[in-house]
Amino acid sequence: MIKIQSTLIEYKSVDTLNDSQHYVLKALLPDDKKILLSHPNLFLYYETNGVINTSKRYANVISQFYSYLSTQEKFHNIDVSKYHVIADNSDIRKWQIYRQIKRVQKQSIRPTSATIFEDAKIILNYFKWLNNVGYITNVSIQHKDWIADFKSERMLNYIQQKAKQILDTKNIKTLDKERRQSSSKSLITNREIRALIDAYTDPAYSALFKLSLGTAMRPMELVQFPYLGNGENKHIMPYSEMDKDKSTIEFKVIGKGNKHRKVRVNINDLKELDDTYIKPFYNERRKLYREKYGVECPPSILFLNKSGKPITPIMISRRSNDAKLKAKKSYSDFREKITFYEARHWWPTMFAIEFFKAKLLNDSSEVIYAAFAEALRNQMGHDDLETTYKNYIDMARLVYSAHCGTIHELLISPQKTVQERLEEMEPKSISK
Repeated sequence: MIKIQSTLIEYKSVDTLNDSQHYVLKALLPDDKKILLSHPNLFLYYETNGVINTSKRYANVISQFYSYLSTQEKFHNIDVSKYHVIADNSDIRKWQIYRQIKRVQKQSIRPTSATIFEDAKIILNYFKWLNNVGYITNVSIQHKDWIADFKSERMLNYIQQKAKQILDTKNIKTLDKERRQSSSKSLITNREIRALIDAYTDPAYSALFKLSLGTAMRPMELVQFPYLGNGENKHIMPYSEMDKDKSTIEFKVIGKGNKHRKVRVNINDLKELDDTYIKPFYNERRKLYREKYGVECPPSILFLNKSGKPITPIMISRRSNDAKLKAKKSYSDFREKITFYEARHWWPTMFAIEFFKAKLLNDSSEVIYAAFAEALRNQMGHDDLETTYKNYIDMARLVYSAHCGTIHELLISPQKTVQERLEEMEPKSISK
């Protein structure tokens, strides 16, 4: 089996002249030879640049797939750089089956059937990208024969037989069930939010985290938010100079996969940004930028660190990890799973609670409400509307049922700021 090495690289892109950060893959061959996998690396550059967690996951999935292909007979005399030309739909399906067989052999709850399917979708999207940019592949994007049907009794029996398990061992269904039981849907708590905000040593990152809580923007989207906008964003400027007739403003952003979308931002969240970051810190940091780079800081750049350097997604990730370690010391119940990205899950959950309220506790919320669903898709930038909808409805239902009628009433206005939402969700004192 060929080993594929994944490495994070950072450089100045010749295409955009901006900082680039993404993973690249190298095949480790005999005699200490290393080959850069050009086609996967181009895919990782164009599809995951600046989104480090996504880049890491995509690189890991592709490396697993390529390593698996190297064990198959039809690839034995094929150069690893040509795998994308030879691989077909059946290879993607066989890889899914192979992973399930290994999982049953180990009696492990991971990877789940859902994870195996999602990983296969990443591989399919890789081939879709190759096709779209003009490279030759042998994978048909239109056909569904790349999917391994793990609900089929025939498939389950085949995997169990291949795994050579005795009769009383756990099968795929049992392992998946155990995984669902061992995992829990939980939202970042108020205490965790406050602990993380307080743990950032640079207020720019606290401001970024709050802005993400209020908009569900990804780190790569947050760093695009300007001091002064232009074009379709020309209405964006410091809060004191903005038109305050409307409760929200629209921000056009380039998101994941270079997709354009419009995000709604609460005007009072911009006041918070103005009060806690722009007024006290921005002008001084803009001077540091001029000293550092010899030119004025472009108005398209708002978020600068303490040394005047523009903040990037990878800087957000690193400073958030540092803040997390600090938060765990100050708040012992701060959970290991909490990351900056939890802010992106917080917004749609709050939005669902605001929209449905008590309807979350009955079956009516299972029906897709067109207005809610469209707003959710636009703000989150997701293509898979149904999955996104169901995921956050489930989360909102859990949060709402845990609080409604016992401690406090949740979120009665869709126009509340992040700070107002946090304060409203604080438990009220209960008289004895």
